[in-house]
Amino acid sequence: MKKIHEIKNKDQLNICASLYKDVFNSEPWNDNWTEAAALDRLNDFFDTPGFIGLCAFENEKLTGCIIGNIEKYFEGNYFYLKEMFVSRNCQRRGIGKELITELEAKLNDRGIKNIILFTSNNMFPAEFYAKNGFTVLGNMCMMKKKI
Repeated sequence: MKKIHEIKNKDQLNICASLYKDVFNSEPWNDNWTEAAALDRLNDFFDTPGFIGLCAFENEKLTGCIIGNIEKYFEGNYFYLKEMFVSRNCQRRGIGKELITELEAKLNDRGIKNIILFTSNNMFPAEFYAKNGFTVLGNMCMMKKKI
């Protein structure tokens, strides 16, 4: 049985960090996360004003998370989706879609009408988000400067 729970305290982030490490250290990202570094990252998100995080469980096992925060903007508040990750063994089974649907319901209850995110445009996440109603902001680009 699938269930989605809201992340209410930092203790819940421990199992999220383990899944985060497993997902992002695998294809296609091949990152080098430690569980401690992943937990630090998730704690930073939790400490951000307007934090909302959801966890998906199947038979009491964590299968996915969606995490971000509400931010203010002159046109009204929006939700900045920082991370979404689903267990490699559970991908393409609708868990990500369920997380987005539940998040949208929670945001709608709070009067939030927009979600923004950054993702790689040459990998499956962009296709997944497009299938779930997200569109590319033509006037935006992500930039990085290495120092």
